[in-house]
Amino acid sequence: MFSERKVLLVVNPISGNRDKEEILVKVAEKAEEDDYVLTIFSTTGFDDLGEIRKLVKNLCPSRVLVAGGDGTISMVAEAITGSNITFGIIPAGSANGLSADFGLPSSIEESIEVAFGEKSIPIDAVRINDEISLHLSDIGLNALLVKNYENGDMRGKMGYVLEMFKTLNEHQNFRVRITTESTVLETEALVVIIANAKKYGTGISINPFGDMSDGLFELVIAKRIDFFETAKFLTGNADFNHDVMEVLSVESAKIECLDREVHFQVDGEYKGEVKELNSSILKGFVRIAIP
Repeated sequence: MFSERKVLLVVNPISGNRDKEEILVKVAEKAEEDDYVLTIFSTTGFDDLGEIRKLVKNLCPSRVLVAGGDGTISMVAEAITGSNITFGIIPAGSANGLSADFGLPSSIEESIEVAFGEKSIPIDAVRINDEISLHLSDIGLNALLVKNYENGDMRGKMGYVLEMFKTLNEHQNFRVRITTESTVLETEALVVIIANAKKYGTGISINPFGDMSDGLFELVIAKRIDFFETAKFLTGNADFNHDVMEVLSVESAKIECLDREVHFQVDGEYKGEVKELNSSILKGFVRIAIP
């Protein structure tokens, strides 16, 4: 069997609340219909990136599909960067921001059709310290929500809503210095978003200037807002507000937290507390299937 007829499906079995067994069955049916040999890998949380890289090297698939949330998607993209592999997304996370940005269908059948389709584009990524971000990463308020959600008992969007109240009570603003190619900005911040895309998985449009193929990323700095506006921000019921948010389009940036360590998340996965982030664009990082 020629390598161009091989497809690898990576599944995160614990992401979101969508039935993974249904996804497996429907992908297998589509692979057989299109004369692909299908290999399935389920993530375990232990060296998944290394295992996927080994599979890609040994199988030489022409297409890699991922059923999971934004964190799983970014990990798989990192595993195949630098190759000619087409990357297909089957949204299966609690919040599927990347799929929303690309206008991917929400139904399993339609998303599988797109993932196996012929239309694709190259997209950028952002390196943040030692992490790779395809979508949206941040320090501050939203990262604390991600931490609380990961430690909570409920998944799905209702889980986010329940953890929101805990987050609102715990969060404190922080002082930050941002150094880019052209400016130095020092301010108090609620959150600083490193945005390669436009929308969080909750649907909130946080970066109206986002274009994942333009060779730039945006820093979105949200300053102090009141309790109710903050709640609307977290639940996706408020879009970009020019009065409280500032945007910088950059190729690289240094972000320093001046008064304390601050919570940090990458594409929906909590990474701990940090004092400093160095970020830079990675142009044409991976080729992704789109409608």
